[in-house]
Amino acid sequence: MNEHLFAERERLLALITEIRNSGAVAPANVWISPNFQNKGGKTYEYYKLTSDNPEVKHQGLGKMGSEKYRDWFARIQRRNAIYELEQQLSMLQALLDRQAAIVLELPQSKRESS
Repeated sequence: MNEHLFAERERLLALITEIRNSGAVAPANVWISPNFQNKGGKTYEYYKLTSDNPEVKHQGLGKMGSEKYRDWFARIQRRNAIYELEQQLSMLQALLDRQAAIVLELPQSKRESS
């Protein structure tokens, strides 16, 4: 088995742990959407947290740059980064499993000559 692949797996796991430890992570099916309101002939843009997840309530986040907006934006970025790393980890694990299966299938005489 390739020690470089194992090292890469450990690196990905460490990155995921680092991201999780850096702050709260947004749950799945939660996103920020704009909300336009007209007042006194002017249009104001606000943002709200929208969710298909029943565990998370819709909530107003205020204007872009507000503390709530930045908090949820960072949570969503962390979630998306973890998702991407988990996809890479899954592909890497499939490769490791495939290599392990090939090694098991090699005849004994070929393994000894390697």
